[in-house]
Amino acid sequence: MQGKQPVNLDDLVGEIQMHMVNTFTFINMTTGEVITITEQEYSAAEEDEPLDNFPDWQRDNIEAAISIIEDEDGIYVDFTLKNEFNEYEIMEDFIGTLEDEDIQDELYAAIQGKGAFRRFKDGVIEHDVDNQWYSYKNSRIKDLVIEWCKDNEIEFQVSEHSEEGSGR
Repeated sequence: MQGKQPVNLDDLVGEIQMHMVNTFTFINMTTGEVITITEQEYSAAEEDEPLDNFPDWQRDNIEAAISIIEDEDGIYVDFTLKNEFNEYEIMEDFIGTLEDEDIQDELYAAIQGKGAFRRFKDGVIEHDVDNQWYSYKNSRIKDLVIEWCKDNEIEFQVSEHSEEGSGR
């Protein structure tokens, strides 16, 4: 395999924040590119479906999926953290950081049962802690991605507008 290029940390953080279901995300270790492929595109590559059966905009992803499936050199790494990410835990942790016990109690109650994410979002807006929440969530996601990269020996770079330094 040729030289490795670092992956952009913000690209990986963005993959988690978008939370696209029914997709796979891979990192091209030679270019640092983050590639997201739908289940349909991956299946088409596995089943050798003719590219002519798909619109132009999907063909590049199917060709990328073919390269990923046929990869024997370890060029592509599956970004598994995307599937392991648990926003509910981060919401619980955030609530624990709030100083006002009344707000804590209301938000803990909001995250119980069906509709928890919507009620939580409404609650943080109602109590004017939404900016705190988004800052906390982004920081936690970035920390998780950095830890995942280090655990998987994936070199990353941070864009100029990010706060962290580059790492490995």
